[in-house]
Amino acid sequence: MLRRRRSRADIVHDELRHLIVTLRLQPGQPLPEKDLCERFGVSRTPLREAILRLAEHGLVTIAPQHGTFVAGISPRAVRLAHFMRENLEIPAFRRLALQPEPDLKPARQILLAQKIAAARNDQAEFILLDDRFHEALFEAADLQEVWAVIHARKGHLDRVRFIQGNARGSVEVPLAQHEAILQALSARDPDQAADLLREHIAGSLTFMERHLREQPDMFLDDDATQPRRAS
Repeated sequence: MLRRRRSRADIVHDELRHLIVTLRLQPGQPLPEKDLCERFGVSRTPLREAILRLAEHGLVTIAPQHGTFVAGISPRAVRLAHFMRENLEIPAFRRLALQPEPDLKPARQILLAQKIAAARNDQAEFILLDDRFHEALFEAADLQEVWAVIHARKGHLDRVRFIQGNARGSVEVPLAQHEAILQALSARDPDQAADLLREHIAGSLTFMERHLREQPDMFLDDDATQPRRAS
């Protein structure tokens, strides 16, 4: 399938999203238009388009007369993203496991790159490659459009995954899970692939629910759209 050529707005969107997901841009941090135009070497038009897309997906907040800010982490958005992954990604992997000769070579190459990122202790690169690993498997299943929908909506979940990775201090667990998933897909075992993926994606939700109790100030109060306060 022919891919649409990426526009400047696409590039800025992806780079800003990555900065937000990896917490290089912190929740509440202002996003001055002039500074961002200079940083990315673009005019206001593609920058504003990128900002509007990020706002649509809840990663930035646009406050008229006040400015644009990185949004806080929304527990509801995290739970919704997990629901999407569980109900779209697991069937996709089942479908892939049932293909006669699934093309897993791109995913294996990305897994190797992940191991290199892990050896360098580069958590930001690791999480980017993690997404590419899953995207490669969706492409192998000829469901890349489905992955695009998931990816657009999981920015809050990705921030939790990044915090989780730093807190864990090691990427051995997700690396081992990726390898096991590839083995199950190679063996054409849809049940095993589904069980492994379910366990793989559940960890971040469990991590968030625990930290929501222990460190509530890290998250938005979705009802009040303000950071939670510890009691």
